[in-house]
Amino acid sequence: MVSLKRSLKNILIFGDSNSWGYVDEDNGKRYESRWPIIFESNLNKVGIDCKIIEDALPGRTTNIDDGEDGKHLNGTVTFKSTLLSHSPIDIVIILLGTNDLKARFARQPKDVANGVLDLISIANDTNSGEGTWHDEKKSEVVILIPPILGKLSVDESWINYKEWIGAFEKSKKLNEFYKDICKAEKIEFIDTSEFIVSSENDPIHWSKKTHKNFGEILAKIFVKKIKP
Repeated sequence: MVSLKRSLKNILIFGDSNSWGYVDEDNGKRYESRWPIIFESNLNKVGIDCKIIEDALPGRTTNIDDGEDGKHLNGTVTFKSTLLSHSPIDIVIILLGTNDLKARFARQPKDVANGVLDLISIANDTNSGEGTWHDEKKSEVVILIPPILGKLSVDESWINYKEWIGAFEKSKKLNEFYKDICKAEKIEFIDTSEFIVSSENDPIHWSKKTHKNFGEILAKIFVKKIKP
């Protein structure tokens, strides 16, 4: 584990539906108090004047085209342009991998982690860090390991069961492969399963309470890790 080197001025969150604010109720209405909003608010409360930039897309994968729902969901396709269009970015937080576990992709946990590695490589090759457009500085990357899916995902009575066959067991192994990659790349990582769980009502998404708790917890973690 490394410590964050920079100020928390401009933070980009690159994620999927759980960062976009799709919760386990409200039929897909975007939750106004989603975790990135809570995260920013709690950093501001302790005197850290930062701006959260949200780029979250329901259905987004790490690096795989989705033949059913659209190739635009491939995170690697848009990531570089996202970094450059929002630069300068001090820190980019990546929370992806859950959608890679859909049965139709036939991915193993190591494949998902390698998708995250592709995103890390893009960030490491993009001058989106502090300074001017011409400065060759990178944004610091923090990887959030997705939480384990809810147990409802293995229940055959669940409406989306077939789409997620095998995903529950694979989700339990993601942390092992994510950590190996992050340690090898000297990238900061946080295992979200240490703090939150997926909803009992919707095994893919989070409850409103979980959004609040996670936003608060993540803010505390960042405050502790930032170097003076």
